[in-house]
Amino acid sequence: MRRETTELKANVEKFFVLLKNYPDSMDSTLVFVRFLRSFLRADAQEEVLPTIEVMTLLKEHKPNVFQSMKKLSEKDPMLAFLTGLSMNLQEAEDRLQSIYENKKKEQ
Repeated sequence: MRRETTELKANVEKFFVLLKNYPDSMDSTLVFVRFLRSFLRADAQEEVLPTIEVMTLLKEHKPNVFQSMKKLSEKDPMLAFLTGLSMNLQEAEDRLQSIYENKKKEQ
């Protein structure tokens, strides 16, 4: 389980890095799509992937990337499902931040 927890935290950290370093433009869309595919393949059998939280933050912080994903979702059922997910923004930020901060404490 420890490896799964570490992998989840590393993915959340990577997501925060992508949000910070990539512009909100169509050119960044494939970077985020690749991340999401990798993220969904994570071996987190003991934990629930924070997929809704990730999509909520992506929609809020990268609206152009999100809209570009919506267009791609017409031909990709996985993206269609993911772009339909959302929740309260503050709750999503709090949950992801909590995962990220636990990673920092373990290092």
